[in-house]
Amino acid sequence: MDTKKIEALLLAVEKGSLSLAAEQLGYTQSGLTHMMNSLEDELGIKLLERSKSGVRLSPAGQALMKELKALSSASLALERKASRLRDDSFSTLRLGAYSSVVRHWMPSVLAGFRGENPDTEVMMDAGSITEIYARTKADLLDCAIVSYQADLIQGLRWIPLRDDRLVAILPKSYSSNEDVFPVVNFSGLEFIMPSACFDKDINPVFNMCSEKVSPRISYSNLDDAAIVSMVSHGLGVSILSELVMQDMKAAVQVLPLAPSASRSLGIIVSEEKLGSPSIAQFIKCTQQVIESMYSEK
Repeated sequence: MDTKKIEALLLAVEKGSLSLAAEQLGYTQSGLTHMMNSLEDELGIKLLERSKSGVRLSPAGQALMKELKALSSASLALERKASRLRDDSFSTLRLGAYSSVVRHWMPSVLAGFRGENPDTEVMMDAGSITEIYARTKADLLDCAIVSYQADLIQGLRWIPLRDDRLVAILPKSYSSNEDVFPVVNFSGLEFIMPSACFDKDINPVFNMCSEKVSPRISYSNLDDAAIVSMVSHGLGVSILSELVMQDMKAAVQVLPLAPSASRSLGIIVSEEKLGSPSIAQFIKCTQQVIESMYSEK
């Protein structure tokens, strides 16, 4: 039995909503609904009662709650112990990052790090904002490069690296006589929200204007290149970052936002991990590489 289904069930019950649980886990609501249906099929009983107001455990689900929690806890404990055993057997650094960071920063960072630490194996994990924060807190990642999220940072140290400016992605056909794109102009436009949980970086942009900004948002699990392709074919507009758009060739307009907005990229790490020599070396190397990378421009 896939314990991820049980973890998702427990979160849905805690939130009282499949949509809220899906958002936190980085799934679509239909994807999470399919997981819950699959779990109920495996057990042969109805676990959830669904209504317009949300979800709650069925009587059978309540009767199984103790066992479901125990199985979820045992799975997490097993994963943590296996992770520690791997660390005892091998010198391994487990890193998390966005795909754009992996593409544009990590090659130079890892080249420098491995030059100083040739015997350290590096494992990379690219994922959504909430996934990376959760895996770092659960000790499944040693540290990660992500954007700052005030609601997720609790229990972790934040080491800032660079502000990554957000930009408007528009079809070539969009008529614009300005060098910037006013955020208020998103109102009424078809807006393609990038991959899971990127809305945590984008939604504040719509809220920073004095007047209400209400684009017609469609959520997606598409990668960055797919989003840009959709925009280039006139299927909507979007917001990405300069790092995401770096070296990406496509038939779109890329304009700075007005007012200007950015996401703050940095390293998250637990307090106890800061004492690790390899992690301290990785942090130092990353800071040096990023500083050198942008001081040359």
